[in-house]
Amino acid sequence: MSKKFLSFVFMFVILLTAASGYAADERFTVDINVDVTDANASAAREKAMNEANRAAVLAVAKRISTADGVARMEGLNENQLVNFIREVSVIEEKTSPVRYIAHLRIVLNEDMLKQYMKERDIPLLLAGGGKILVLPVFREFSSDKPMLWESANLWKQAWDSTADTSAVAFVSIPANAFNYSAVDAEQALALDGQALSKVMRANNASDAYVLDATYDGIDGLIIRASSYNGDNQTIRVPGSRSSGTELFANAVETVKKQLEGHISAQNISENSLENSMVVLYNFNRLPEWVAAEQALSNTPIVNDVSVQAFANNKAQLKLTYVGSENKLVRLLNSQGYTLRPRGNYYLLEKY
Repeated sequence: MSKKFLSFVFMFVILLTAASGYAADERFTVDINVDVTDANASAAREKAMNEANRAAVLAVAKRISTADGVARMEGLNENQLVNFIREVSVIEEKTSPVRYIAHLRIVLNEDMLKQYMKERDIPLLLAGGGKILVLPVFREFSSDKPMLWESANLWKQAWDSTADTSAVAFVSIPANAFNYSAVDAEQALALDGQALSKVMRANNASDAYVLDATYDGIDGLIIRASSYNGDNQTIRVPGSRSSGTELFANAVETVKKQLEGHISAQNISENSLENSMVVLYNFNRLPEWVAAEQALSNTPIVNDVSVQAFANNKAQLKLTYVGSENKLVRLLNSQGYTLRPRGNYYLLEKY
């Protein structure tokens, strides 16, 4: 391979790395609908924009902070809120002499909002939690045969129909051919590591929770929540079996709230420190390297991927990330890569 070509490849890789570093955090973009009536159209529009600014900031706060953090952000006035708005796009709007209706897309100023939260010690969840895959297993009583994919699984139906509004991204395992073949109810309850690892990788999740729900006598539900990464909790949800789907819908919200608090606190603790490591990656063809670089850059807790050396089908990188090494390893595993310590550097491998 000529030096000229190697130089081209090196520049190509640097450009790819630089471009990936500027990827926008989608958590700071939100769609808002407004419908406001006032003395005239101009006043209605102004009032609607103020309402939209508040709704956008609080919606983003729910994604990136704890319930206490959101409560503290609710006290912001209109003059403070407008400072966090970077861009407003009108997707659709209608006006009348006294009314303003619109669908708006609002992008917040990420750096300014983060700085405000940091200065006031408002908890900030960095983009590093990843998706949490939920496997809702149901049986009326613990002695019954567990259900996961069966149509009679009211617990999974409730998870499938819930809206994702929490700071932690919970995703009910999709009913598709791969997931069907990869894991069943018995494997889920046994916390089968191989099966759970497969579906986590396929669904790009950083952890998986098996939620084993049974009726709590004649009233309510007992949910035993067990995660791939070792968390175990028992959650009781009061209610009447006669309420049917309402009981399961309430249970979804209760479980999400309890798990969200636990996961958010864990993420805040982990994300308080920035770490770095030197990584070596061996490859046979350039596309393999490009795929590996993209996997690293797309890993939520990775802040920067810097190429230190690139030659002879080897790439040496400096990886900067927030959180624990174990979390980084888990996230890379979910994308099909292993990270092994080798003295003063780490070896990245595809498996």
